[in-house]
Amino acid sequence: MSEIYAETRPQAVDAIEIPSQTRSEMHTVLEKYFGYTTFRPNQEEVIGSIIAGKDVFVLMPTGGGKSICYQIPALMMKGTVIVVSPLISLMKDQVDGLLAAGIPTAYLNSTLSETESADVKNRLMKGDLKILYMAPERLMMSGTLSMLKKADISLFAIDEAHCVSEWGHDFRPEYRKLSELRSLFPDVGMVALTATATERVRKDIVSVLHLKNPVVKISSFNRPNLSYQIVEKKDPNEQIISYLKKNRGKSGIIYCQSRESVERLAERLNKAGFSALPYHAGLSDDKRAKNQDKFIRDDVDVIVATVAFGMGIDKPDVRFVIHYDLPKNLESYYQETGRGGRDGLECECILFFNRGDWHKIRFFIEKKPSKKERDLAFQQLSQIMSYCESTECRRNELLRYFGENLTTPCNNCDSCANPREKFDGTKQAQMLIRCVSETGQKFGMSHVIDVLYGARTKKVRECRHDRLEVHGSGKTVSKDEWKRIGNELVQSGCLSVSGERYPIVKMNEKSRKVLAGTLTVELTEPLVSKISKTNVNSEYAVPASAAEDGDDDIEFEEDDVVDFDSDEEIGGDFDASGGAMVYNGRRSLLSDELDKNPVTVSVQTETRTISIPEKAPAKSKKASPEKQAVRSVKKGSFDPALFERLKVLRKKIAADKNLPPYIIFADTSLKQMATDFPADDAAFLKISGVAEYKLHKYGRLFIEEIVDYMGEEPAPKPSKSKQSVIETESSGSDAAAGASLISDDSFSDDDLSKTLNLFSQGLSAGEIAEIRGLPISKVTAHVEELISDGQINDLSALISVQKQAQIEEIIQEFQTEFIKRLAASSIIEKSDGDCTDGEVRLVKALILQKMKKEK
Repeated sequence: MSEIYAETRPQAVDAIEIPSQTRSEMHTVLEKYFGYTTFRPNQEEVIGSIIAGKDVFVLMPTGGGKSICYQIPALMMKGTVIVVSPLISLMKDQVDGLLAAGIPTAYLNSTLSETESADVKNRLMKGDLKILYMAPERLMMSGTLSMLKKADISLFAIDEAHCVSEWGHDFRPEYRKLSELRSLFPDVGMVALTATATERVRKDIVSVLHLKNPVVKISSFNRPNLSYQIVEKKDPNEQIISYLKKNRGKSGIIYCQSRESVERLAERLNKAGFSALPYHAGLSDDKRAKNQDKFIRDDVDVIVATVAFGMGIDKPDVRFVIHYDLPKNLESYYQETGRGGRDGLECECILFFNRGDWHKIRFFIEKKPSKKERDLAFQQLSQIMSYCESTECRRNELLRYFGENLTTPCNNCDSCANPREKFDGTKQAQMLIRCVSETGQKFGMSHVIDVLYGARTKKVRECRHDRLEVHGSGKTVSKDEWKRIGNELVQSGCLSVSGERYPIVKMNEKSRKVLAGTLTVELTEPLVSKISKTNVNSEYAVPASAAEDGDDDIEFEEDDVVDFDSDEEIGGDFDASGGAMVYNGRRSLLSDELDKNPVTVSVQTETRTISIPEKAPAKSKKASPEKQAVRSVKKGSFDPALFERLKVLRKKIAADKNLPPYIIFADTSLKQMATDFPADDAAFLKISGVAEYKLHKYGRLFIEEIVDYMGEEPAPKPSKSKQSVIETESSGSDAAAGASLISDDSFSDDDLSKTLNLFSQGLSAGEIAEIRGLPISKVTAHVEELISDGQINDLSALISVQKQAQIEEIIQEFQTEFIKRLAASSIIEKSDGDCTDGEVRLVKALILQKMKKEK
């Protein structure tokens, strides 16, 4: 029996036998309504257990397919499934998606009028609904419970079940009241679902909800398509702008601690030419809803938000998640990064880290009312700090927090991409440990390092530590380097830290062995602070020195509101929510494909055995259509021009139906269409994510678009690489001669408009050429004419600012030389003799002087 259920139920069931007929029906429903031919890990077992009448506890990562675990049972069981959801936006998105798939679904919440609410209740009582969403507050109202007693309820699905636990990162008191459901509805099954729950939280969920001998399915927390990076802050606004310049048109979320930071950054990004909107609890309900709606409908690329954003977002194509500030704990960080890459494609998770953030979070933790809350918050803060300062694989560190012990490097994080060399650091370790000893083991790391470095701070003098023999013994090493060494000694167990609010460094058994010379210490070499990723320029991640992390108090403005708990302020629409640096010349962090034929490896933790995908030699077994679709998309084998046309069509359909585009079809489906070119119903139905209902509703429009495209365009040849205009054209004869690339060609307005549209999305010349099936020279000529017409005045998407400045300087040199050599007689002749030789010479001198000053 698993330890996490020892105090709650006599038995926890790991699996049940699913009858073959039930299994067959499950697959039929999956394909008919959702357009998929295979289940994701653990989905089949969960669904089979629910249908068999068992209580179930489900832990799946964000994007792992939790919703389908109760949606398919709803279609196979008599009655209505009641889904408990903590926020209105999530209800609306889920209902829109299910209605688009032909499944009778509704929600009950405060956004409905009395007439609309009455209609939903009437449909429930008549048995016309398969799924009904509501918030816990609404569900536990006496009137609602009385109504449900009279209805045919097949299942209670508790979504975001971690909100039940006071030990979770997002405890919601109203969720605690759900404990009454078991006694009120003893014969109705229950499934609890969450994406983030530690062992302690899982135990609490099972206990509070009174799950009866639950079937427990815990999926791996591993999200292989997410890359993890920790970047030290230098100038985060400019670092983010630099990153976005390389990722124009991509959808992303940027998390900030405070509302003020959100507003400032959103304004800064818009001034820099990006489409960004703010989201925080200080905005009106209407404004938040509108901003969120624009984001999920692809009307804006970037949402800048506090933690009060994201849990209700089912947007599958979020390509980056940036943490502007340190998250409050690892559970929040995992959940927030998990909102990226839900379609299985790559997503970059970037955390800007500065030890100064620790002090700011500490300031707000100390304002919490109870000691229990403060102690838990400080413990969680310590864990996220250790994660940021670790030199080990980021993914393995994150998974270890949730009980998964992996030792194989992920090769998809900054630590794996830039492994540090080891060296014998015993001498340095002895110096630091000796300083801890001589200062009495009563101080934090910063004070110990001040003493070791030879600082004469007020605290050092008051404690008379400037008189110690160790004072100044480590002055040949920088304070930042001593901090790094100190953190590493703590992580390796050579030093201990006690106390959460004011951590004190202490010696232990290993410390004494190091001092005695009986234990050798290996430390990691410091790295030259450079850059982060192949598609990010050097402005993005050049780290500055970390902020001092001394024991001095830091004051903050009261109006710099941190939204750690702001989700509670959003009435009825709750949206929950040092280390290894990165360098130039690194290879891409992103793997070439999501699933490299994984084999199952059992990893035994203290409480359970889980299945972890590991890389293995290719098998002969054919991958599912869903996996094949993702693979082809990641390999870039789809037709980009057709994909763009299908996106335009999808956007139009979505706008007409007032739906987010991804509810019509996900990007992976569109890209598979642009790979397979389905020209009839049978072929279209084979596309991943296309079910019978969507075929009937949208198939004709998409098939017609594909057939039209096939009749218009020859099969485009993929370009060898994405090069800039200058790099590509520099070897051509036109470029060598300095001639205009427009030459004698004349371009239609439609031709120029298409190129301008793609250019406005931030695409490179190579990408535009690939999408349009044109040579880069013609795309360059289009851009040249658009510049001449005044329709383009910023080339930063095609040519770096530095390179533009270089070219301008060279052109100015030619201009200067030309003006110097220009004969006065030529100008006099051109003016029909209206100028004198002296006048021309004086004006020439003035022009040259102006050019010299500008230069």
